[in-house]
Amino acid sequence: MKNNITKIIDALKNWTKKFWPYLLVVVLIVFPWFGHSGYLFFTDYSIGPKINLDWTSSWFLINTLFKFLSFIFPLYFLEKIFIAATLFFVLLGGRKIVLLVSPTLTNGEEFKISPALVFILSLFALFNPVVYDRLLYGQIGIVVAYGALLFVIAYLYRAAFTLEWKNLYGAAIFSALALMFSVHFIFFLALFYVLFFVLLIGKCSEIKVTTKLWPLLRVLIVSLLIIIILNANWLIALTTGASATLGFVAQGIGTQDLTAFATAGATPLQTLTNILLMGGFWGAAQHRYIDFSAGDLWGLGFIFLLPLIIYGIYISFKKADYTHKILNSGLLIIFITAVVLALGIKTSFSNSISLFLYNHLPFYKGLREPQKWVAAMVPVYLYFLSWGVAKLSSKKWLVENAVVVGIILAAVIIIQAPLLLFGFNHQVRPTNYPTSWSEVDRFLLNRSADSYGCFDQVLFLPWHMYMHFSWIGNTVANPASVFFSCPILVGTNMEWGGIYDNSLDARGLAVEKWLSIHGQNNSLPSTVRYIILAKEVDWQTYSWLDGLTYVKLIKDSDNLRLYEIDR
Repeated sequence: MKNNITKIIDALKNWTKKFWPYLLVVVLIVFPWFGHSGYLFFTDYSIGPKINLDWTSSWFLINTLFKFLSFIFPLYFLEKIFIAATLFFVLLGGRKIVLLVSPTLTNGEEFKISPALVFILSLFALFNPVVYDRLLYGQIGIVVAYGALLFVIAYLYRAAFTLEWKNLYGAAIFSALALMFSVHFIFFLALFYVLFFVLLIGKCSEIKVTTKLWPLLRVLIVSLLIIIILNANWLIALTTGASATLGFVAQGIGTQDLTAFATAGATPLQTLTNILLMGGFWGAAQHRYIDFSAGDLWGLGFIFLLPLIIYGIYISFKKADYTHKILNSGLLIIFITAVVLALGIKTSFSNSISLFLYNHLPFYKGLREPQKWVAAMVPVYLYFLSWGVAKLSSKKWLVENAVVVGIILAAVIIIQAPLLLFGFNHQVRPTNYPTSWSEVDRFLLNRSADSYGCFDQVLFLPWHMYMHFSWIGNTVANPASVFFSCPILVGTNMEWGGIYDNSLDARGLAVEKWLSIHGQNNSLPSTVRYIILAKEVDWQTYSWLDGLTYVKLIKDSDNLRLYEIDR
């Protein structure tokens, strides 16, 4: 028993020794949050004391894990740990990409990149506009899926070059994770899997039927099963019609979405520049966080890194063998493909391709914001950057000044997204829900006829999907549904880019019709028994509620008003 404990302790010590720089970077980002209680609120991501377990959602397993852990830890603490783990995950994914370069320098010039240099280059995976924009907007799932993509690429090409098929299990697990957090990554994954099979075709002479081919087929089948099983819940919901996703993609998304969520840029050239700089996120125009791309330092770090990337492309072809040249060429093709598709409707050429895919490729219509394709470009940048730096690191003058050069390189990478540090530059702060929210929640629970919980549905007003809450200090996704114990009916009206609401939710449409006539008839869904009116944004325009004969004000507080509907 003692020997086992000693082995575990030694393993933890070795792991910590190996990864402490990565952990330190994460700590420098998240430490301001852990000194205070309260939740973190983002435009697209809010957590509260209630976890909604919807089996048709791709997040079902993750939310189930959160539910289980919430019996041990406060949810606001789990939220912070989740974001910290996401940052660490992305850094380790970047590390995997960097390490792909180490064994690939051939023709008698093989060497390994030092652990310090691997760490510095890994920073590129995290400190870039893609991660910054999506994190600050609260699209945490996209960042997790992007991190998983990095792991998938690393495992696929290890399998291709070593012919050790067990690496495909790793690729399958992380592919499943990517799809779990962001289904749209199926298109990005597909490109890298195609390149993997192209590499295998190039190595046909090394793959013997009895010793390599049959085991490969077996591993591929098992890998596919892993992906399906880990995503079984939402796949079943999708195929049986239990999920509303298919209907939303088919009818809720129109060509207007392509304009509303187009990659940012006033001209085609500006859009292309934004893409190459790994920016162009449409959400930055809403000014809900500091848009670093609008500052003087925008692109400065990348300008210094670009020569290293170009040099990396050159040296990767010069020093690589035939198979590696196929890999390098394939990555460049994927990069160009991602650039073209990220342009979306902004050029005539990319517009025709995007519209064709939009109309004919199943589910591509759901990828209504083409800027997501930039996530597939970042690992290509990182791969060739690692080539260029790895080659230069052997130069004598760089070896003699390794510490200074390393610090400069790290600084240049970090200034691509420096506002990630110190709690996202203190843009996101831990905030507690108001006391009045808790009081109303307890009041509703006490009035519930069911002793096991609240089953009376509550309409939450003002009717907006995104609202500015004075106690948060920012505009965020309405958090009512993740706070109140009763089922909450909140707005799905995004009100952006000329789109009011394209969710096609029947209950939401009924509420909007009721609101349009100021409740002159009691046409709300019959399940709605209460109305909560938050004293935020345009709440005073709902004063007509007090004049309705079938609506009675039963509670009034600093932040909320609670009405009961006479049924």
